[in-house]
Formats: sequence, structure tokens, C-alpha cells
Amino acid sequence: MRQPLVFADIALEAAREAARWAGVGDQDPEIVRIGDRAVLRLAEGRIIARVARSIDRLDSSRREVEVARWLTAEGLTVTRPLEGEQPCIAAGMVVSLWHAVEGDWTVPADLAVVLRRLHALRPLPELTLPELEPFERLGEQIESAPALTAADRLTLRTLMRTLREELADVTYELSRAVIHGDANIGNVLKTSSGEVVLFDLEGLCWGPPEWDLAITAVYRDLGWHTDAEYERFCEVYGFDVTRLPRYQVLRAVRELRMTCWLAQKAGDSEETAAEVRRRIADLREPDRQRHWHPH
Repeated sequence: MRQPLVFADIALEAAREAARWAGVGDQDPEIVRIGDRAVLRLAEGRIIARVARSIDRLDSSRREVEVARWLTAEGLTVTRPLEGEQPCIAAGMVVSLWHAVEGDWTVPADLAVVLRRLHALRPLPELTLPELEPFERLGEQIESAPALTAADRLTLRTLMRTLREELADVTYELSRAVIHGDANIGNVLKTSSGEVVLFDLEGLCWGPPEWDLAITAVYRDLGWHTDAEYERFCEVYGFDVTRLPRYQVLRAVRELRMTCWLAQKAGDSEETAAEVRRRIADLREPDRQRHWHPH
């Protein structure tokens, strides 16, 4: 009996079809990574295809394209969609095509500069941005993630309910602003000309700037950024999110999101599955020291 196609196979076919539709060649796509979306290279690396896991993501993909064009007009250096109508439906999936960005990983201070500029912007009236939904798609990720046990799913669902209640009681110091939603160091690249390019714009929304700032703080807590890097990040941005009385709630929500995201990839390798198990075990014991590995 024929086995059902996995998301990677579907994403490859969708990217091929989208490339033909856009007239950017018929070379086989190359998978860059599979996560919440599939990211693939096309046209000898000049084009990036982003393939959503569900047709329900059509509106958010359209908004991502609109947001990128608005931010570019505002002078912010961001990833740019191909010209013309975007996204498209290919192989039954939502696909958007983007100009590839050549660059290297940079430092948290560069991210702080970008976030200061982003948080100061006010969108055009015709560009409707949603409100931050901190637990968006987490329930779906918990239920669909491979290799999770029933106990794992129960742990994650219970923690999500608890944190939803706790997060509602958090008081923020900074004014509500346009935020990125997933402002981690992996979503910026520094080009050879020194420009810092922001990408993965699908989650742009209205919300507390502390939500964006908390990711860098959590990465410091996990040992992925040094204390010196974090101090410089705070100095450049002008605020230290860890001084919030309820920062630990923000951290817990971020850890839950990071775990649910990685759980989607638990079937990729035993190394990934082991990391997911480690993270879930730590979530059951909030005070235990973390030894998480970046993915």
C-alpha cells in the first residue's frame, strides 16, 4: 500500500509548482529547513520558497507579503517577496516566494537596533495587523507532533492552560507597539555590506515589545547568548525585560513554544527526539537547570 506523503515531500512538489508559476526555472528545490513552515531554495539559490503546513495559512501568508512591502517602504531592511501577486496556491499548499538574502549570523546588539526601529513604526490604516496570540497554533502542534506520548501531550496541554491564565496577569512597562512575534537571533542576517536583514515576518502583530525582547533573555538564560552579549543588547535597546516582576512567566511561555515547535520535528532524528524529551522533562520541573541545545 502506498504510504502517505510527508510534509517535506509535499513542500518539494509545491515549491516546484510555484517556481513554474512564477517563471523562475524548473530546477529541483533544495530543502533548507522544515519547521512550522518548509523553507526551500530555488533558482540556484536566488529565490526562497516558504511553504505553509495548512491552506488555512493563506491570509497570514498574504499579510506577511504586505508587511514586508510596507517595512521596505519605511526604510527597514527586510526580506523581500518577489514582485507580482503573492502568495500562490501550489500542490494544494500556500507558497510565497522571496528574494534570497546572503549573509551571516550576527550578534544580539544588531537585533536590538532592528527591534528599536520596528517597535517605533505605525502601520498604514489599510494594513490590518492582528493582536498577539501567544499560544497560537500550540494546541495543533501538540496534537500533531510525532513521537509524543499521551503523557507528554497531557503535560504540554496542562502547562499551556496554566500559562494562559498566568500570562493574563502580567503587567508590561513598555507601550503597545508593532512587534515581530518571533524576534530571535536566527531571524536576522548581516550582509557583506553591513546591513542587518530581518525576515520571517508572518507573525508581525500588535503587542507588548517585551514579548520580542524576552526571546533574547531566554537565550541568555539557556546559555545560548553570553551575559556580555545580553547586557549589550539591553544597552542598545534601552530596556531589560528581565526586570519585569513576572518575567519568569514570559520565559515559561517561550520555553513551551520552543518545545512545541521542536516537537513537530521529533521524527527527523533520534537526536531531535531526545532533545524534545529533555525539554518536556524540564518543563515538568520548572526550577531544574536547563541544558537545552539550539535547533
